[in-house]
Amino acid sequence: MSEASPTAKNAVFLTGSTMRHVIIMTTTSAIGLMSIFFVDAITLFYISQLGDPSQTAAVGRAAYVLAFIIGMSVGFMIGTSAMVARAVGAGRDEAAKSYAGTSIISVAIFGLLLAGLGFLLLDWLMDMLGATGEALDYARTYLYIVLPSTPFFAIGIVTMGILRAHGDAKRSMYITLVGGIMTALLDPFFIFVLGWEVVGAAVVSAIVRVSFAALGLYFVIGIHKAITVPKFRRYFKDLIDILKIAAPTVVTNLAAPVGAFLIARAVAEYGDAAVAGQSVVDRLIPLAFGVVFALSGAVGPIIGQNFGAMQMTRVRQALIDGLIFNCVYILIAWGLLFIAQEQIIAIYQAEGRMAIVIRLFCNVLAGSFLFNGMLFVSNAAFNNLGYPLLATLSNWARQTLGVIPFIYFGAMWAGLPGIIWGASIGAVIFGILPVIGAFWLIQRLTPDSKTPQETAETPETPEAAEATVS
Repeated sequence: MSEASPTAKNAVFLTGSTMRHVIIMTTTSAIGLMSIFFVDAITLFYISQLGDPSQTAAVGRAAYVLAFIIGMSVGFMIGTSAMVARAVGAGRDEAAKSYAGTSIISVAIFGLLLAGLGFLLLDWLMDMLGATGEALDYARTYLYIVLPSTPFFAIGIVTMGILRAHGDAKRSMYITLVGGIMTALLDPFFIFVLGWEVVGAAVVSAIVRVSFAALGLYFVIGIHKAITVPKFRRYFKDLIDILKIAAPTVVTNLAAPVGAFLIARAVAEYGDAAVAGQSVVDRLIPLAFGVVFALSGAVGPIIGQNFGAMQMTRVRQALIDGLIFNCVYILIAWGLLFIAQEQIIAIYQAEGRMAIVIRLFCNVLAGSFLFNGMLFVSNAAFNNLGYPLLATLSNWARQTLGVIPFIYFGAMWAGLPGIIWGASIGAVIFGILPVIGAFWLIQRLTPDSKTPQETAETPETPEAAEATVS
């Protein structure tokens, strides 16, 4: 019998090298994911060229609010991707289309609710980040323009997950890559030529987010025909299935912006220059480590399809390959940041505490992403093996227990540098423990009555696979 189920003709991850799948999915997904953050990074760069620290800090503070929305949208995308990938892996194409349609409808409603919540909490969040005077006014203006585009952004992100679940990493990448190119071209015109400054940056961000939805829907509907609009009763059944993974995954993904918010709040005690430096760091992180962030979304469908076909040997190998890829990439990226730190400082015209924060990132904090990457890969396993609550617990432990005490005592020990050192040290323990848990879970889900090889050669029926997941 062949390794893959004959009905799972679209399940491209059931055969071939798992490392090859990891590399292709991660690199293409990373380009797409990095393009999302490139939109914010290039905007901050152009704003910094105005020479007004209050505008730079304002865009930085606004981004912390938008980070919550990004985290929630990506969480819903992961839930959608997991369910679609499982259905594809089990050869249930109609179910995969129904899940995709349900997710698009749901995330549009979800995006509207997120935008409304953002407006309600805006002033409170800005106060928490120490925004006053012009910096507060600029941040408000920016968010008033960008927040209404949230539903379009959320739809675009979910279509990326649907495409990846079908193995189309290339078109998934195109969605945000086009957005990054649009930002690079439109920002200078709106910010400098029209002289709109922060308003211009916000208008461009809103336009780009709408483009995410338009292009994503074209790919999944026009190219793949991967969506059907479910009937009323089926919609709620699908939504419950998706939310079993998406809800805890959204909660999981909220941990990262919460951790970033806590660090930013601590840094804000040292003034707008320090906040501006941290804002630059928060843009450099996804650009430098977007590949690592992409690991979770890229490894997930590989694990999901093979788990749907009950090929547990390949599930285990996908996890191992993801960890190896993470280690090699982090060491290279860290070295490049260390070498380029003075050039980065010059590009953003950083001085004083702003420059100190950037140097600490290049020298210290960047190295801690070796352990953050371990956490991301482990979360992909937890989510796609049907245990998303383990990913939730791991992420929140990292961003609370691994942040609050470390930055608190770090600040007491060495002030501003101590905050960065503390955040770095906290990553170590909370990166290693989830990896141990992921391997334990795979072993637990491997049937005792068969060897891993026998399991790979004799995949269970889709119904049996679903029973195992539930």
